[in-house]
Amino acid sequence: MLFALLLSISFLVLFYGLLWKAIPKGNLLHELLHLPPLWFHLVFSPGRDFREERIPYGRHRRQYVLWCTPPENIPVKPVILFYFHGGGWQFGAPEQFRSHAQQFTQMGFVVVMPSYRRAPRYNYLHMREDLTSILLKTREILAKRGMGEKKALIGGMSAGGNMAALSALNHEALEQAGLSPGWFRGLFLLGAPLQLEKMANTVPLRNFAGPRNQPMFQQANPYWYVNKPLNIPTLIIHGTKDGMVAFESAREFAIRMKAFNTAESRFVPLPEGSHLDAASWPFRQGLARNAFLEWLKDHS
Repeated sequence: MLFALLLSISFLVLFYGLLWKAIPKGNLLHELLHLPPLWFHLVFSPGRDFREERIPYGRHRRQYVLWCTPPENIPVKPVILFYFHGGGWQFGAPEQFRSHAQQFTQMGFVVVMPSYRRAPRYNYLHMREDLTSILLKTREILAKRGMGEKKALIGGMSAGGNMAALSALNHEALEQAGLSPGWFRGLFLLGAPLQLEKMANTVPLRNFAGPRNQPMFQQANPYWYVNKPLNIPTLIIHGTKDGMVAFESAREFAIRMKAFNTAESRFVPLPEGSHLDAASWPFRQGLARNAFLEWLKDHS
């Protein structure tokens, strides 16, 4: 019995290894096969020493932020950092990305990692409400803690980058909430869906943004908020062989940002890079990590 079990496990490992080598970059199966190492790093990264608070901003169990403060021996930067995690608008939680917060807090950032109501039960319209509530709650906390003067960097990975772009670039929603677009000192977008019309018509995208011929699809598309002069330093990192979020989605957005943004729009293509190459910046040396850390240094 034990021998049969070990034989089955060995076969599965061998089959997985063969698929790992055989499936080329640029498709979803390649990305899924390479997810386990990423999750291993997320789960088994070294311990954290930052202070963490779970602060609700609504009644739903997903409506909260993780507020992460650097250790007392690290000087706090004059800007806070919003970091929206990935997960296709339906998976993941801030707690799974504490290893990312660890790196940011070691740099001196107060880090806000938001959670929000998720697809398929909720769509863009609900998430838009949550984004406004997240920003207002953050401003409230900063004011109560004597940090009301702090500016913010905002960004995220994958779907989290989409959420960050929608937060920073929808000036009408910001102004209706009494928030100034000038609060944001910079925007960083890692492997993010930024021009939804260049995305495959997948179930997660439809659950989030609805049918392509409906108004909500355009409202959920960061590309269409870049339609007037902007002034927000922006970093876009994207793999040319991304099998989850089409590279063309980022490329077209970057072109549009460079046309409308008076601040620098820095586009960093990762040659032959996959979706997970962008996601692995916290623990993998290379272009994505170097470009991101350099940009953070320049804008904090």
